[in-house]
This record gives sequence, structure tokens and C-alpha cells, in this order.
Amino acid sequence: MHVENLGDNTNPRDCSGIDSESIGESDRHRRLKPLTVSGLRTRFADFDVADLDLESVVDVLQGPSLFDERHADAIVRFQDPITNSNRFFGVGVVVEVQHQNDAKDVAKVTADYLATDYSVYWAHETDYTETQFRTERFERAFNKRWLNAFAPYFSDADTALHTVERVEFFPQELPPEDWSFIDPRPKCNHSLHTGHHGSPLCLDCGTTLKQHKTGRWMYQPFGAR
Repeated sequence: MHVENLGDNTNPRDCSGIDSESIGESDRHRRLKPLTVSGLRTRFADFDVADLDLESVVDVLQGPSLFDERHADAIVRFQDPITNSNRFFGVGVVVEVQHQNDAKDVAKVTADYLATDYSVYWAHETDYTETQFRTERFERAFNKRWLNAFAPYFSDADTALHTVERVEFFPQELPPEDWSFIDPRPKCNHSLHTGHHGSPLCLDCGTTLKQHKTGRWMYQPFGAR
């Protein structure tokens, strides 16, 4: 939907502390990482955890890439991993938040973490609500061995390096290009008006809303098209 088709009322206004520029993908990425850490804290509340943080440096000298370290979007490290490694998850779990335009080499990143005995979960926007990381999907992905979850228990670095071309998500769950399940203007109350194409448009910030076939609302920031 082209916002400008609605005429003079479509000029976006600042919404309660949010500047007038559209939130970019990197900004959305930064918003999802704290939700991931919060979800991991809940999921591993009963574990003996040494570290649970975001943007954490991981030594991957044992990995097959030429990198000495990786920067994990979110990580949980277990206490005394050398003498008390978790049978399923290894020494810890790394969560990488993936986007359609993410330039990360998934195979090498995954292989580096597995070689260091970390599990890896590649998260997508489908793994989040507006306020939470959906730990039930995280759990199901490892239990069902989805193609975006890797654990030392059933994966190894060499196999990942040679077989993983990209992160596999269920396409029927993904939003179309230029749309997101994450509200780009969360502080806006969204004064909605139905435009010529039938999709509700916020007259305050210019965000367009549309319902995904899964029932979730999708958002398109002003100027995305």
C-alpha cells in the first residue's frame, strides 16, 4: 500500500518520543536481542548458569573459519562447562537473530560454535511477540531438530560447514518482504484509517497494518514501499 495515496493526511508525525525516521532493520535487530536474553533467562532459570548476556564474545579458535572469536547476539553459558557440560546443549547456547538481508555466513558461524561445543539457534521474527522471545518455539526446534537449531548432541561442525547453505525457516510462517511482525513504532497508539487498498494505516506515524494468514498482525513502516 502506498501511503501517499491517502493525500495530505498521510504526513507522519512524531509519535510519543519516537523520531520521524522509519526504524531500520538494524534497529529492529537491536530491539529483539534483549527479548532473547529475557527469554533465555526464563528458559534456563533452573540451570546453573555462569553467564547470560547479549553481544557476548565467544572464543572460536577451534572452529573451521579463520576467525578467533564471534560476537553472539545472545548467549547462555553454563557453570563449569569443561567438567559439567550439558548432555544436550553442550557448554551453552548461542542465539543469532536472523534477518532476510543478514550477511552472516550461516554455515561457518554455526560450525564455529558447534566446534566450541555450543548449541546454536537462528531466530526469526516468528520467534517473537511484541514483548517476548517465544521459548516454546525454541524448545520445539531443538526437540524436533528443526533446520534452524543445532546442538552438539545431534550436530557437528564438519557436517554443518558442508551442508548448511542458509537458515531454513517455515515459509508459511514468514511475513512478506518489507513487512514485519514487530511494530516499528511501539510507542504509537496507531490511529488507524482504512485506505484505498483496504489495509489499515496509522495517520500518526504512517505505519500500515495487515493480518498474516497465521492470524498475527504485520507492520510496514512508512516509506517501506
